[in-house]
Amino acid sequence: MPLPKYDPVSNGVMSLPKKAGRKSKAVAEEAAPVYEPNIPEPTTRADLLKYWIPLSLDDKTAQKLLWISENNLKVFRMSEEVCPYPTRPERYEHSPQALCKEGLLGQRGYWEVDFEGWVVIGAVYNSMARKEGPCGLGENEMSWGAGWAGSCYHVWHNGENREVELPYCNTLSIYLDQPAGIIKFFTVEGQGEADREVRLIHKFKSNFKDKIMPGFWIGQNSYCWIRKNVGQ
Repeated sequence: MPLPKYDPVSNGVMSLPKKAGRKSKAVAEEAAPVYEPNIPEPTTRADLLKYWIPLSLDDKTAQKLLWISENNLKVFRMSEEVCPYPTRPERYEHSPQALCKEGLLGQRGYWEVDFEGWVVIGAVYNSMARKEGPCGLGENEMSWGAGWAGSCYHVWHNGENREVELPYCNTLSIYLDQPAGIIKFFTVEGQGEADREVRLIHKFKSNFKDKIMPGFWIGQNSYCWIRKNVGQ
């Protein structure tokens, strides 16, 4: 069944332009590995897995139509029921999005996501506003997104989108090299874990000036589930 066209400014889907509140410093961030420049970009899943980063959803950023479960690995929206989150400056006001607690600054990272329904996965500047204006994934120059659109994949950045003809796959992944300004979106195909391989959807080249946060946009009756690295 074809999914609705992704429209980040309808049905409470995407908005913003005020500075979000800062994260609490109560949880110390793990030291990032030393960044080595001039390394060839990984192209196989085996190479990408070397840059795997564990992620967890930040319920302080989740818009109130979104529910988080499974030890902060799953975000879903199955109805218009509102989750009783407290009002916070870092929470998305209109766009049904949530970010992760962990971001990337001065490092590379790779992560995979299982999904069902109408979703967009992506990455945003940590400093991007979340209350008003164009705040959806890929709707502005501070975010990038990709998702299945019913018959093909769409990728978004700075309010522009393009279609990519690839077969449907319910696992997507992102590789991000923050210092080099590279973000790649992949499908992750195959059944057995050892036999899975990636296929490139799209590569963006930019000049990242801020910490980059993994993010998720969730349509009705849909979910995203951050995968664990079974090799770790």
